[in-house]
Amino acid sequence: MNKIITLIMCVAFSATVSGQTVKVEDRIKTLEGDVKTLKGQIETQNGQIASMLSRLNELADRNAEYKKQLDIRQILSVTVDSVKYGVASAEGNAKTGNVVVTLMALNTGEDAYPKILHGASFNDYDGNIYQCPEDSVSVGGLSNYEVLRKNINTKIILKFTSVSANARISNLSFYGGGGTTLFSLRDIKIDWK
Repeated sequence: MNKIITLIMCVAFSATVSGQTVKVEDRIKTLEGDVKTLKGQIETQNGQIASMLSRLNELADRNAEYKKQLDIRQILSVTVDSVKYGVASAEGNAKTGNVVVTLMALNTGEDAYPKILHGASFNDYDGNIYQCPEDSVSVGGLSNYEVLRKNINTKIILKFTSVSANARISNLSFYGGGGTTLFSLRDIKIDWK
């Protein structure tokens, strides 16, 4: 009787193991199929990435060509009649559209009045022009008609209104008597808040 019970248990165990072997083999086949699918997806994505990188390089080359054609180069300081003007900051308020450009002026010559008495204007890269009238120019925190002392940095503040949010200055021009352009600064990033 023990032999019969043992034989029945061996047959039952053998059937269970063979059934599980089939399930494991099916699972392995399923996983191998999944691996092939994932490898195909990775190859497709690698192709897409390579294509995007190629397009990005094309656009970078095209951008460099356009900059050459437009002669865009950043100019953040310039010297006019022994006064060096440099951009200290450009800050914009996205809600109000107000932009304040701060310059530092260093006069290496004799005491003199700044020649930017008739305001300034700037163009953004969208082609808009913004004016800063002479009453919106402050030299040393005072009026627009203050003396630049020899070898002393003086802050000049220009206030522009109604500027498009996220604009960037492509050209900032300063005017002297008779509306003549004294000098220009180029490609100035506005820090928008």
